Amino acid sequence: MCLLSGVAQASSSTHKSTKKSQAAKMHRLSKHRVARKGQGPAPSQSFDEIFPPGHKFTPEEKAEASAFGVFCENGQWKDAYNFATRAVKQHPERWWLYAARAAAAANLNRHKDVIDAVDHALQTNNGDANRLNVCQLQILKANAQSRLGNKADAVNTFLEAAKSDSKDPYSRAGAAWLYATTKDPRIHNPAAAMQLATEAAKLAHEKDATILDVLAATYAAQGDFASAQRWEGKAILAGEADDIPQFQRRLVYYQANKTWTEDSK
Repeated sequence: MCLLSGVAQASSSTHKSTKKSQAAKMHRLSKHRVARKGQGPAPSQSFDEIFPPGHKFTPEEKAEASAFGVFCENGQWKDAYNFATRAVKQHPERWWLYAARAAAAANLNRHKDVIDAVDHALQTNNGDANRLNVCQLQILKANAQSRLGNKADAVNTFLEAAKSDSKDPYSRAGAAWLYATTKDPRIHNPAAAMQLATEAAKLAHEKDATILDVLAATYAAQGDFASAQRWEGKAILAGEADDIPQFQRRLVYYQANKTWTEDSK
C-alpha cells in the first residue's frame, strides 16, 4: 500500500509500495540531495517511504493514507499538509500521520512545522517506529534545524540519528557537511567531518553522489584539494542531471584551492 508516494520535490520517480520493497524505500526517506544555494544536503522523502514496517493498518487508516497519497502523487503539497494536519487533530495517537505531516511540510519549506511534527511522531509512536523510522525522522528534523540557521542543534540531531541507525550513511553525511562547511568556529571541525564523511561513503559503498559530494567538501576543508577534486569528479559522474551543475560549481572552487562554505555560490 502506498502511503506517501511522491512527496519529495526532488524525487525523480514515483515508487509503488510492495511488501518486498517497503524497507528499501523507507531508507530513501533519509537520502540527501544537494541544495541549490550552498546549504548542503537536503532531504528527499516520499510518503510510501515512511511506511512503518510491521504496523497493522486499520481500514480507516488505509483510507487516510490513500487519500493523502493522491495529493502527494499530484504534487499537491499544501493540500497534503492540510489533510495531514486535520487528520492528526482527529487521531493524535497515529504517529505516522505526524510523520506524513513532517514530510509534506518539508516540501513546503515549513521548517518549524517539520520540527513540530517530527517531535510529535517521536513522542507518540510508543515503539511502533523502528530504528530506521526514528533515524529518518531525526534527519528530517536536522535538515529543518539547519535551514533555520540552528547549525549546532542540527549537528546534534544528525548525530542522534546516526546513533539510532548504525548503518545509515545520510545522518553521518549531514553532520559532516555542517562540520566542514560552516563558518562558525564553534562548529567547524574538519577532522570530525572527515571521519563521518568517510564512514558515510563506506556505508553507501562509495556510490551515492551526494555523499561523495560531502566527502569532497571535507577533503577541501582539510586543505587536500587534489582529493577534493577527485571525489567531486566521482560525484559528477554518479550524479543526477539536476545536481551536476552544483557539483561542477564546487569542483571549480577546489580547482582554485578554495573551500566550499555555507555562503559559497
